[in-house]
Amino acid sequence: MMSGLDVHLFRVINGGLSNAVFDSLMPFITAPGHFVIPLALIGVGLVVWGGWKGRLLVVMALLLLVVSNAVSEQLKQLFQRPRPCLALETVRLLVGCSKTNFSFPSSHASNITAQALLFAFFYRPIAVPLFLVAAGVGYSRVYVGVHYPLDVVGGILVGLACGAVFIFLTREVERRLPKRQPTSDNRQPLTDDR
Repeated sequence: MMSGLDVHLFRVINGGLSNAVFDSLMPFITAPGHFVIPLALIGVGLVVWGGWKGRLLVVMALLLLVVSNAVSEQLKQLFQRPRPCLALETVRLLVGCSKTNFSFPSSHASNITAQALLFAFFYRPIAVPLFLVAAGVGYSRVYVGVHYPLDVVGGILVGLACGAVFIFLTREVERRLPKRQPTSDNRQPLTDDR
């Protein structure tokens, strides 16, 4: 039942909802390489101007990326679900289809969801744009023909679980870091970068 629904939803997103705008946009959104330079610049900005909180989040975000990706890859080996571009006929394939990597869960969805959750928790004003980007990436994986909707849902769940663990760990590190006290005249010391 779930498999039939999953395939039906895949067909709707991959074929039924196809249009010229998304045919150009979704391959761009789904390729992580397009986000490397902007994310690197944001990371450098947080390290330079984000104070101890920004530096801590950059370190935790990098560790989270490694963990969420590793969890997804282990689950792929456990479930070994073939990608729709290999298992189904007449798939609209807009990007390359990996023949050596399995489908469930989507690593793209898990990684972007984990990062969105971590940064949304500590920088709440940007939560909505972060989750919109995560939703766009998840949708793009189905649209371009390399994942089923259930793969994306599985990736989102993995990302939420990993992100929640890292929020807890980040708060614990934050709590244990020594807090600097203001100087006697109520000014922050020059070295304090909170």
